[in-house]
Amino acid sequence: MEVLRFRPLSARDLDEAPAWFGEIELRADEWRDVDTRSAIAVDDSGAAAAAGIIWTSRAHGDRYWIDMIVDPRRRRRGIGRAMLGHLAQLRARGIPFITRGYVDSERLNFAYACGARTIQIVPPTRVRATRAEVLRPHRAVVAAARVPFAQVLGAHADMYEWIHRGWSPVSAGFAAVVNEGLLDDLDLDASALALDDLGHVRAIAAVYLDSEPPAVCAETTRPDEAEGERLVEGCLHHALAVLADRGVTSVDLDGHVTDPHLMPNWARLAPAGEWFLLVEIPV
Repeated sequence: MEVLRFRPLSARDLDEAPAWFGEIELRADEWRDVDTRSAIAVDDSGAAAAAGIIWTSRAHGDRYWIDMIVDPRRRRRGIGRAMLGHLAQLRARGIPFITRGYVDSERLNFAYACGARTIQIVPPTRVRATRAEVLRPHRAVVAAARVPFAQVLGAHADMYEWIHRGWSPVSAGFAAVVNEGLLDDLDLDASALALDDLGHVRAIAAVYLDSEPPAVCAETTRPDEAEGERLVEGCLHHALAVLADRGVTSVDLDGHVTDPHLMPNWARLAPAGEWFLLVEIPV
């Protein structure tokens, strides 16, 4: 491998970046704190050969997310592994890396070549909104717009916490992060809640408007909900039916194969698309 020099990625580097930098999202080194690092590799002439970035999620602190890009003309020469090793040295904490991608993507193939293991699987996500017809409504389900917004936020955070508990535990203060901007991003008429007789939320289907097509995340608010599968079915029926009535043709489901009450309903909806994996890279 050619001799390269590694240094922190600067704002100037980004201003003068080659076009291939645009294949990933890069920021200047330590843009937030010591857990957000980025680097550039340059050759003897000062030309960029690779760039990489690591960061911790504001809602999770168990792994560093990692992304890298190598000059297309210099790939398969060991530069990616060299950048991986350099980024490992920049970690403020001795925790592993995590990345994600579609099955057989170049990113995942590189990760597996570096010893990665799969930690989570996301099935195909694209669903026709008219598939609401294969799901049953439920008498306990109401539009989220009919419930105080603070209760919606609480249910959203409760769902998020437990569906990640087994494979990527949340960090302190996660609720403020995952609920940030929801007043603007949530479609409260299409989103649905399943309530008990006292008005407590048992399940939620959150419809997000900040993507195209809309994304839908649904689960119970606690893992041991006895009627969980049925309640999630009713919430999904409401969400998809409202969207279909508006003329929305499709939605993307947001979830994981380990979401026990969502997955049976996901299967009924006959989604299309590619499988998506999250993998941990040992350091």
